[in-house]
Amino acid sequence: MDKIKRILFQCLGNTARSPAAEYLARYYANKKGANLTFESAGFINAFSYMQPESQAYLNDKGIDHFDFHPQIINRKLLEKQDLVITMEVSQAQEIRDNYPGIVDIDKKTFTLREFNGETEELNIIDPYYESTNTYKKVLRIIDENIEKMINRIIQINKIKS
Repeated sequence: MDKIKRILFQCLGNTARSPAAEYLARYYANKKGANLTFESAGFINAFSYMQPESQAYLNDKGIDHFDFHPQIINRKLLEKQDLVITMEVSQAQEIRDNYPGIVDIDKKTFTLREFNGETEELNIIDPYYESTNTYKKVLRIIDENIEKMINRIIQINKIKS
């Protein structure tokens, strides 16, 4: 894998998990002085806004997310990424299956947990239909894994320098 500069987070509707991941990644990259670009997308257009629970989680951390606009995954968006991070194994597979012509799509697409080196429990469930407590737990899991991911990217980029 070459240097990683552009990262896309993907989930089903781009309103709960992937936007939280995008803004948490911006936060940790900025905090650690890493010059990285983040976007997020979904397979479907679920809503025109970020879910209130995700907004509240980011607000509690003092993370500004005023410029968020959901988008649907597409070839052009995927082609410009160095890394594609999904929330579920099936989503990573769907990207690999539906976009085989994109250079190295199979080598640059991972679940968040998989990228961090985990080998079990690779899915991060969609909290949309879950309780508030489950939603908060999912966001904490994303948060912890995003910080690990940023640290890993920084290390990869140092090696590639």
